[in-house]
Amino acid sequence: MSEFWKKKMRTLLYTFDYDKDGYISEQDAADMAYGFAGAYNAKPEKKENLASIFKKTWRKYMKAGDIEKDPRLTVTTLVASIKQQFYDPDLMILTVSMMRSMFELIDASQDGYLQPDEFSDWFKNLGVPEGTYDLKFAFDAVDVNGDGKISVEEFIAAFHDFLFSQNESSPNKYFFGPLVDETEYP
Repeated sequence: MSEFWKKKMRTLLYTFDYDKDGYISEQDAADMAYGFAGAYNAKPEKKENLASIFKKTWRKYMKAGDIEKDPRLTVTTLVASIKQQFYDPDLMILTVSMMRSMFELIDASQDGYLQPDEFSDWFKNLGVPEGTYDLKFAFDAVDVNGDGKISVEEFIAAFHDFLFSQNESSPNKYFFGPLVDETEYP
């Protein structure tokens, strides 16, 4: 896997490292889900569902690590795990489930699409500092059919591209905001 791809994985880990201590624990995964769901005023059952999906995803990504010995998902563990499971359909199913659940929260209007303001809230609730990204560029990159709204299929495809593509020119590399390098996050 390329250094560019590893930088994207560092960005993913940084985004989901709820307490910013350099790794994701199972508790971080749950806290991120609860925090994210809370930001969208989700009902308790939606919060629990999202937390369950986040924890399952964490366990899947920990496959390359030893949960009993060291239950921390680091950049190294994440990279090794995705390399190991690159073609595993279970990883894809779990990832799609997680992104579909997140989309349903972000879609505040519940019309089945993300509008620019809902997409902007997504970045804000991920903790991406305003002014560090071009929101219109990011929105347009995900809105591949150019209809001014993002469908769940476009959202999932953009995340899939972020997670698996090594194409440095893909605009979906900014799916979680600006890429994070080693000096910003170990």
